[in-house]
Amino acid sequence: MPRRLQALAARFPSLPLVLLVSVCLTSLGARAAWLGAPCQSPCRTATDHVLIFDERYYVNAARVIAGIRPPLGSPYADSPLGVDPNAEHPQLAKLAIAGSIELFGDGPFAWRLGSLVAGTLAIIGIFALVRAGGAGRWPALVAAALMAADNLMIVHGRIGTLDVYALAAMIWGAAFYVRGRPLLAGAVIGIGLCTKLVVAYVLFALALLEVLRWLAARERPVVRLRRLAGCAATAAGVFVGLLAVLDRVARPYDDTARKLIGGGPFRHLGHMVSYAAHQTSPDGPRGIASYPWGWLVDYKPITYLNVNPARPAAGLDHVHPAVHFLGLISPPILLLALPALALAAAGALRGRLGPGRELATLALAWFAGTFVPFVLLSLFWSRTSYLYYMVIVMPGFYVAAAWLLTTINRWPRMTALWVICVIAAAVIAYPLTPLP
Repeated sequence: MPRRLQALAARFPSLPLVLLVSVCLTSLGARAAWLGAPCQSPCRTATDHVLIFDERYYVNAARVIAGIRPPLGSPYADSPLGVDPNAEHPQLAKLAIAGSIELFGDGPFAWRLGSLVAGTLAIIGIFALVRAGGAGRWPALVAAALMAADNLMIVHGRIGTLDVYALAAMIWGAAFYVRGRPLLAGAVIGIGLCTKLVVAYVLFALALLEVLRWLAARERPVVRLRRLAGCAATAAGVFVGLLAVLDRVARPYDDTARKLIGGGPFRHLGHMVSYAAHQTSPDGPRGIASYPWGWLVDYKPITYLNVNPARPAAGLDHVHPAVHFLGLISPPILLLALPALALAAAGALRGRLGPGRELATLALAWFAGTFVPFVLLSLFWSRTSYLYYMVIVMPGFYVAAAWLLTTINRWPRMTALWVICVIAAAVIAYPLTPLP
């Protein structure tokens, strides 16, 4: 089987690109299908469509920016029109949703179009990132296919929240950096920071990547430091400059204090940091919150929305069809990616990563750079955290699994069985799969 696949790959060198297009189109189709579901019967107006999870904050904030009053009782229903009442996050992604609302009307297509686009860009971006890391087209295709098949990506690549916008910027910023374009990478990261501040974690990943490269090569670190500093400085400059522009387009508004946040981008940044610092759980996680180390075993999945027309929950009467949006990482992907990361770490410590060293190093750096900050914040500051924060950590898992699959090919039957499990998990966890 491996020999036949290698022969096929040699005969059709462009086949991975054709399959990448197929993966992107399949993913886009799966995420776009029934985009307006669920909806109150009869489904006639925008407010009949049910918002999913944190859409109630971001879609309503976009409505306010676009000059539309949210329904009575919704978040930001009393905020002044034209401002951004969700000032704890930068405006860019919400402005994208607001612009879509103005173009296509206040409805689910407008709310979720940006996520469809950003999700597809993220899949293409991880292909580009793996290729930039020196791997071939097949490992890059595997990483892209795993991202497309992961339930967490399917859900967040469909709903109108901020995470997938941030993810796409992080992946493309890293791809440009690894490709040797640090200033362009910094510009992309700076733009991404204007969607969600967590994009800064990719700079930690890039710093770790440079450290691991330096330990492997044992060369002078001056060039690496200069490249990293240039990327970080560009990201900071683009972020501050763009945030200043965004503050003029949609003025930040503190909905709790009922006042505008003036004083320029640094005052707005201070508000965002202060808000995040107060999101703590000193007595331990409650409700849907969880510790970061629990995420590695899918501890405490989050039900974003569960509609069962036969047994409707409170407030979901006459809502159709049945849906189950679940914040859950694909278990088969975790099952392979965790050992892959462990093997990559052991190989890096011993200096025995072999021909796939760069790809394994990239996976390790991404995982540590994006996951460890959540752990430290939880340990030392009792920061409240949720499983869906893993959206930005998962690229390290996809790359690690791709590295392991393409470097260890001794068990083709086990590999085939695992692929079937990945597909089955995607189908079973799909939000509109008609299962009990």
